[in-house]
Amino acid sequence: MWNRIKALVWKEFLQLRRDRMTLAFVLGMPLMQLVIFGMAINYDVKHMPAVVLDESHSQESRSFVDGLQATQYFDVKAQVPTEAALRAAIDDGKAQIGVWFPPDYGRKIHAGQTGEVMVIVDGSSPTTASNAMAVAQGVGQLRNTQLLYDRMGYGDAAHPIMPVEVRIRPWYNPDLRSPTFIVPGLVGVILSMTCIMFASNAIVREKERGTLDQILVTPVTPLELFLGKIIPVVVMAYAQMTVLFGVAHVFFKVPVAGSVLLLYAMAGFFIVAMLGIGIGISTVAQNQAQSSQMSMLTILPFVFLSGYIFPREGMPLPFFLIGELMPLTHFIIIIRAIVLRGVGLVAFWPELLKLLGLTLIIWALALRRMKRAEA
Repeated sequence: MWNRIKALVWKEFLQLRRDRMTLAFVLGMPLMQLVIFGMAINYDVKHMPAVVLDESHSQESRSFVDGLQATQYFDVKAQVPTEAALRAAIDDGKAQIGVWFPPDYGRKIHAGQTGEVMVIVDGSSPTTASNAMAVAQGVGQLRNTQLLYDRMGYGDAAHPIMPVEVRIRPWYNPDLRSPTFIVPGLVGVILSMTCIMFASNAIVREKERGTLDQILVTPVTPLELFLGKIIPVVVMAYAQMTVLFGVAHVFFKVPVAGSVLLLYAMAGFFIVAMLGIGIGISTVAQNQAQSSQMSMLTILPFVFLSGYIFPREGMPLPFFLIGELMPLTHFIIIIRAIVLRGVGLVAFWPELLKLLGLTLIIWALALRRMKRAEA
């Protein structure tokens, strides 16, 4: 009995060795995931873009801003003149932090009173927002310690009034609820899986069964066959999206703050890009097992490097650039801008241009590969 089992085991290993693609997935994919994701995933986000509205124009406000930048968690990108400009910078995603000093900030500190500074945080990412809030509070406590020490030299130690009060205002996700951040991105991930796996398997299934050539000799043209395979996937993706957002609104209390029509239009561009990846996989895979393996190899980096869960700002530059080449990265930025911030096309048109450019490249490569496969 053991000799027969040994022979069967040896046969399976020989078959695995002959199937080079499966062997590469078994040995190469876990190693690649460990190296890439171990180096790329980082919760410690630094150099968050910030804007400052300084109506005080005092040495005290400048010292507070210097303290923020010294932590390396904040990079002040601009000084804005008005509250509307500060709000626009955060709405458009140009800044994640807004620091607002009222006109009497410096005067109150000099008078021995409490100067108030408001720190506005983009709360759409709870992890990033929590880090920003903790660092801002820490800088405020440090300034309090320094100023109280100075006041002791002026005989004010008998009146221990805190010189600085940091008021935190998280926008878009005031309660820092994880579902509000996770669910919109999850919709993009699920659409990716649906489009890539179904589009690739639809062609490979016909190829594996030997019916593809039979279909091509019928009056059905290649374009008609192609559209017949793709249109059901598009309909399925939109149906999924509708159900997911309905469940998210009912069970997770995630409202769509912006235009629903704009959201569906942007999803259409993303779906087309994902279908191109699926078609490209179908031209390489010889059977459905290979198609599924290649689809998973594609989807996993999408999940970890697109900003769906982990903030991209904390990733090393090479992995940040890899994320820029993924359509899901830009769609997640777009979908969160519409769903959470309620902004329009003006706020995220650069991400739309990147998505369209990647879509053209993906389809050009897929069609080129398809022509080679037919030849």
